[in-house]
Amino acid sequence: MDFKTSILWSGRLYKMLEKLNLENRFNLDSIVDNNLPQILSKLQSYARLGKIAICQTNGKTLTTSIINQILLSNDNSYISNISKSSKKYPPLTSIILDLAHGLDIFASECEKDYYTMALGEFELDQYFNSMKFDYLLLGNLLLDQKDFITLEEKKERIQNAIALNSKLNLIINADEPMFNKIDEIKNDTILNKKRSKFYYGFNNVEFGESLVELSQKNDILRCPNCGCMLDYKKRHYSHIGQYNCACGFKRPQLDLSADVKIFADYCFLTAYYNDNKMVFKLPFGGIEGAYNALGAIAIAINLGIERKVITNAFEDYKLLKGREDILTYKNKQIKIKTIKNPTSLSLALRELYATKNTKIVFCLNDETQDGIDTSWIWDANFNSVSYFENKIYVTGNRFDDMALRLKYANVNPSLIIMEGSIKNAIQCCYWELEKNETMLILSTPSLIDSIYEILKK
Repeated sequence: MDFKTSILWSGRLYKMLEKLNLENRFNLDSIVDNNLPQILSKLQSYARLGKIAICQTNGKTLTTSIINQILLSNDNSYISNISKSSKKYPPLTSIILDLAHGLDIFASECEKDYYTMALGEFELDQYFNSMKFDYLLLGNLLLDQKDFITLEEKKERIQNAIALNSKLNLIINADEPMFNKIDEIKNDTILNKKRSKFYYGFNNVEFGESLVELSQKNDILRCPNCGCMLDYKKRHYSHIGQYNCACGFKRPQLDLSADVKIFADYCFLTAYYNDNKMVFKLPFGGIEGAYNALGAIAIAINLGIERKVITNAFEDYKLLKGREDILTYKNKQIKIKTIKNPTSLSLALRELYATKNTKIVFCLNDETQDGIDTSWIWDANFNSVSYFENKIYVTGNRFDDMALRLKYANVNPSLIIMEGSIKNAIQCCYWELEKNETMLILSTPSLIDSIYEILKK
């Protein structure tokens, strides 16, 4: 059996087992992982124009989906490891399913213009060992609730992956201090002096409506070079912004700079490249989303894609399931956002400052994909819900943890409604919505599919 036919039947087997609810009995993911080097080395020959890796702690899936939309608008074909199914598959499994979907037994092509792969720091060196990527987009580097290593060790994993490919082009968020001089190792030996590096970042960030800029608890304010506290001229969110240090460590000069005005559900982004001005309206809010969009624009510029195509891509872009979805039912608006670490929760709560027309449903679980340990909610910024004047429903198998966190955030206990049933919490909240009120559902990843099933019915 040739490689293409193997891909086809592997994809069909996955789908069959999923429909029969037997995927847990046959651990095909482990079979794929055990043969990962051989599969990747064969797959890489099917990318005609380039292979793009996206690595960041927060937002790599969103960034990858924006890049995919830009490629689609440019009439480019692509294969991505973002699963088209609601089920979350490992990266390589998603690619196999994506490839299999476009194949027939007789002769459909496996070749595509681009591969786009969202990879965590732990997957990066493993994939780079077997596949020669053309571009690596580095967005942000944070500690996640599931991490068991330090930031420095995460950075070292990325450096090891970069060292495997001397021709790799780096697209770097210049506002992230941990990525400054990322292509140098600890003994100051340059990995590749001629390596192409393209820096992007924001000069001005403005928050509209009731949004305000929040400070966040974060321990990444020290200079990675000398250990002194970094001096931030402007700090856009978390530890990211325009920084410098007395030792000479400072933000690199930008190749792509931008200004952005952020609203609850959209952003206006103005980018500057080679004396050219480009204006985009982003169909999502939040500073993190703005950084994700700017990173995708940086990739598009490096691929030589025209401004008009990028503009059309944002106009046609549809958010991924659970990523700031906005639904309307009987003239009542429902927003769904995924929360999985302190940063994503803090940013989701930011828009609640001085808001009186929103009811909230917190869905907190402790499954494997949620991180098991829910103590990360204590590191999020709850200032925006302090003294909140509307109802807050808490549900999920760790609803009591969230209720306690809200109590310590000075939320009136009489407004906190604890409900073990997710269905009951959502239905009660919805039917209590008054005219012009919005229901905001904030959920950890393992509950997203259940929430959509409830809303569908």
